[in-house]
Amino acid sequence: MPDDPSYTRDPLLRSFGRVMRSHREAAGLSRPQLADELGCGTTWIEKLETGRKPPSEATADDCDFRFGTTRTRTFWTMWDEIKREGKHIAVPPGFEKYVSVEREAMVVREFDTMVVPGLLQTPAYARAVLSLSEQSDVLDDRVAARLERQQIFSRKPAPHLWVVLEEAVFRRPIGGAAVMREQLEWLVELSSTRQNINVRVLPFASINAGAIEGPFTILTMPNGDEIGYHEGPDISQVIEDPAAVSEYALRWDEVMSEAMSSSQSHKFILAAAEEYK
Repeated sequence: MPDDPSYTRDPLLRSFGRVMRSHREAAGLSRPQLADELGCGTTWIEKLETGRKPPSEATADDCDFRFGTTRTRTFWTMWDEIKREGKHIAVPPGFEKYVSVEREAMVVREFDTMVVPGLLQTPAYARAVLSLSEQSDVLDDRVAARLERQQIFSRKPAPHLWVVLEEAVFRRPIGGAAVMREQLEWLVELSSTRQNINVRVLPFASINAGAIEGPFTILTMPNGDEIGYHEGPDISQVIEDPAAVSEYALRWDEVMSEAMSSSQSHKFILAAAEEYK
């Protein structure tokens, strides 16, 4: 069932979810009822039961108390195993495949409308972005995993990275003024000092079909093949069909045709950074 967006390959997370669901159903509780008792949202219960999110220690303790398993610490023991085995970093299905492909890519072309891409994030910015969706007990691991992806630039030859960011990315104060200023200055430093990194800005005034349809990435592999990638809230999709990838390439051309030049982009980003004081 790999095409099911609720599917995760992590057996420990699936086990926790199955046990949680069996206890809930045995207690005659619906997901909303259990959510009310645990003081969380129904969506959170659903994601735990389908293995799409890792449990927190507090959630495990609450489950043991609610289902009368405090003596055996059934849920806490499963949480502890998840944590010890390093299996608590849940990612959307498809993302692990993308990361493995990204490691081998010779050229990465990426368009983003929401945030600075992971390959260019500072540690503080990465933490701020991930803290919007991750629990505190997994945050350090998620940040480390994201920053580790940047090691591809230490490869010889290093890949070429072309990034176009919509103007909204620079207006969204993720992490606060200091974090944003550092991140924007880092973008300019990277694209000014490294010939293999190019960052462009797509201003609000430039609207075309390539941009409106949202973020995407195109990877060029050593053999010349191109692979597309699209990421959604709960699932990531690596696209290898040549016809589909060619559509992404057309979108890229449309976006690039309306983006600022490198020098204009640098001036824009530095001016944006100055606004975060």
